[in-house]
Order: sequence, then structure tokens, then C-alpha cells
Amino acid sequence: MEEIIYYIIAGGAFFLSLAVRKKLELTYRRWGETRNSANITGVQTAQAILDANQMSAVQIGRNPGKLTDYYNPRNKNIRLSEAVYGVPSVAAMAVAAHESGHAIQDEVNYVPLEVRTFLAPIAASGAKFGLPAAIFGSFLAFPLLVQVGILAYAGALLLQFLTLPVEFNASKRAMRQLEMLQVMNERDKEGAKEVMRAAAMTYVAGTASSAGYIIYLAILGGRWIFRKPALPNLPFKPPQLP
Repeated sequence: MEEIIYYIIAGGAFFLSLAVRKKLELTYRRWGETRNSANITGVQTAQAILDANQMSAVQIGRNPGKLTDYYNPRNKNIRLSEAVYGVPSVAAMAVAAHESGHAIQDEVNYVPLEVRTFLAPIAASGAKFGLPAAIFGSFLAFPLLVQVGILAYAGALLLQFLTLPVEFNASKRAMRQLEMLQVMNERDKEGAKEVMRAAAMTYVAGTASSAGYIIYLAILGGRWIFRKPALPNLPFKPPQLP
């Protein structure tokens, strides 16, 4: 029964991720080939937003690859992929504005971002060592190690849920900044929203997959986490209290 549940969850997560990834690629390709009306590149978009918010401490750099854009709150650095940095497309403008939205979150001490940044290294360790610890503990018949491993991995997955409000809020801030800068016409606005929605769906899919795996771990490890320790087999019968 547990194997069937695992294959259902794993299969569902795989096909959901595949569908969302395909949608993102198609959306990004369409708007990545459409020049924005202001004819500004990704780096120009990000810089304009930073300048408008007087955030001179944030630096912008290039990042190899495609869809590898991110903001690092630890070193105040926006990294834009090659398809965004110097490209004047609607998609590039949207992605650069989104990452600038994260920088603004950091600037105003947006609590969900601060919590996610603080917990990220801990969650990474839990995701890396949690399941191996649980499996190793089950082979050794060591319930405490199984408990710690399952809880550590589940905690790492739960961090996925905190990602959603952070990403949606960054996109909301991005659209507000683009509107204030008046660099979009109606077509650009539609395209930017579509790109941000498609990107956000990757996090929704990841969160849904995490929820499925947490349910599976709860079913699989429930007997280890909530079981009562068995009494040892004593060679004599303990005396009865009067």
C-alpha cells in the first residue's frame, strides 16, 4: 500500500512539474521574442527600479544559463541570465523587475523573505541528510534516528510553502514599479503578467509536490514518530503493587 501511495505521489509530481515547466518555456519563448515598447533591457529595467527606490547598494551582474535569475539578500546582488541582462524583450523586463522586487522586499525588511533567508541553510541540510538518516536508522532499527531524519526532511519541504508569498509579493511589487516608471503599454503589461504567472506556477507545483511527499512521509513514518516505546522482555514478572 505504501509503495502504491509513493508511486502515485511521485508520478503526479513529475507530470505536474513537466506541464508547468513546458508552460513556462512556451510563455518565456513567446515574450522573450517580443520587444518591449520602451526598448529597455533587463539590466536597464532593474537599474531604473533600484534608482527610483534609492537602492545604490544593490549590484547587478550577469549569470550564465537560462532562467537562472535570482536575488541574493546576503550580498545585495541581483544576478540576471544572459537572456535577460542585455535583451530588450517583454520577458526580460518582467524577470528583471521581479528580481528587483525581491531587492525591495529586502530593503523594507519583508518578514517572509527574512525568515526564508534565515532558514534556507538549515532546510538545505535537512533536505540533504534527512532521508538518508531515516533510511539508515530503519536499517539499524534505531527509531530515534528515523524520527529525526523524517522530521528534518519534512521541515525542509515545509520551507517550500513560505516561498509562495515571497514570490507572489515580489511580482506584485514588480508590476507596481513598472507602472510607476511608465515603461509599459497594454501589450507589455499583459505579457509581463503572463511571464510572472508562469514563473510563479513553478513554485506552486513545487509546493504541491512537497505537500504530497509530506503526506507520504507522515504515512510512512507515523509508526516511528508516534509509536510508544515497547517494554523490554524481562526475565521475571515485576511485582504487583497492592
